Amino acid sequence: MTSLISVFCLLVLGGIVALLLVLDAAGLWALVRGYFELRRRLSSTSNDFASVLLKSPLVPGVSVIDAPPTASPEARARLRGLLDLHFSKHEVVLVLDGPAPDDLAVWVEEFRLTPVERSRHKLVPAAEVRGLYCSRDPVKLMVVDKERGDEADALNAGVNAAQYPVLALVNRDADFIPELLLHLIRPMLEDPDGVFAVCAMAPPAPPPGLAGYVGAIESVRLWLVQCAAFSAWNQLLPVPGSSCLLRRDVVVNAGGFRGAADGMFAQIYSNPPSGLGARAAFVARRVSWPAALESWNELRRRAQSDQRRLAGLLRRYGWSAGIAARGLFVSRILRPLLETIALLLAGVGLALGWIGWPMAGLVLVGSVGFGFVLSMTAAVLREFADPSIREPAQLAALFLAAIPENLGYRQVRNLWLIAASFGGK
Repeated sequence: MTSLISVFCLLVLGGIVALLLVLDAAGLWALVRGYFELRRRLSSTSNDFASVLLKSPLVPGVSVIDAPPTASPEARARLRGLLDLHFSKHEVVLVLDGPAPDDLAVWVEEFRLTPVERSRHKLVPAAEVRGLYCSRDPVKLMVVDKERGDEADALNAGVNAAQYPVLALVNRDADFIPELLLHLIRPMLEDPDGVFAVCAMAPPAPPPGLAGYVGAIESVRLWLVQCAAFSAWNQLLPVPGSSCLLRRDVVVNAGGFRGAADGMFAQIYSNPPSGLGARAAFVARRVSWPAALESWNELRRRAQSDQRRLAGLLRRYGWSAGIAARGLFVSRILRPLLETIALLLAGVGLALGWIGWPMAGLVLVGSVGFGFVLSMTAAVLREFADPSIREPAQLAALFLAAIPENLGYRQVRNLWLIAASFGGK
């Protein structure tokens, strides 16, 4: 009986290790593909663009939609940052999703809001609007007070209230520069019929501390794979810390938002609009970036939040969401599950004598060893991709951080991802 268990254990572990090695090889290829795409984009664009031309009235107007869940000081500071964006024709549409009277009073007092009458077009389904406000200060702000719904409903209310043909969405975890819209609009100006959306994201500078450098490695992988490589394969999806533009006509023709912004991208990829372009462009420069994570709790929060978003996207759209969503299912849901099973089975098998040290070592190579390669490759390609980055000390710190990242942190992170994938909201 013991021999049968040993054979079964060896077969299962051998199969899982082989699959992990294949997935890791695919991940390495995605990193390299992302590097070449970043090199191409960063070498073909320049910050020395004609700002006067981009601020011309001929440039289409942009409506920035923001739907904060509360009237917290952070949400109000974020709105002020959006109001400071530089552009010729733009507005900020603040959507208050069923706010409590006290929250509404905070917004009204701080931004000197006053009720206005404005024609209401219901281009996409959304809950009933209770009132519209504008500011008595010289700022381009429209506030929508609506009945409570969900995130998609709030975005749709913003679409209905927007007056310009281009919509801007800034991720809640993103920091950005005031010239953000000027950078984002360029791909739409270059190909107005082919580009339906533009996304921008770059990794932040790592803060001091081990958790900060581990978070920096994760952001670099995100930049190389889910941004640059996916863009090269025309499967770009918004990621944490990104900002994006969307053509309003495409959103309206798609029936409005059914979830977060990435759901709209997946919907367009799965069912391209007839006669319209279905390409999402990527801006690789550091105009929008995720806030740097300085603690393990912040790493856990962002990892689980992003995982829940991905799981919800897959539940809603399934395989029709495109190749990118399938790749994310394999790398973010299937792989952590397989790796956790392999490590647990190897540990139990070794303790009970079902397997020997050679097989246990092979499991470590397939899970931990290749992880070192991927993390260190990402750190090196980050510096090679952007000629403006030449920081040997920081590169050495990222190399050292790759050791605890793959030998301890990643195993715990796998448990976070599994819990977020199957635990719902």
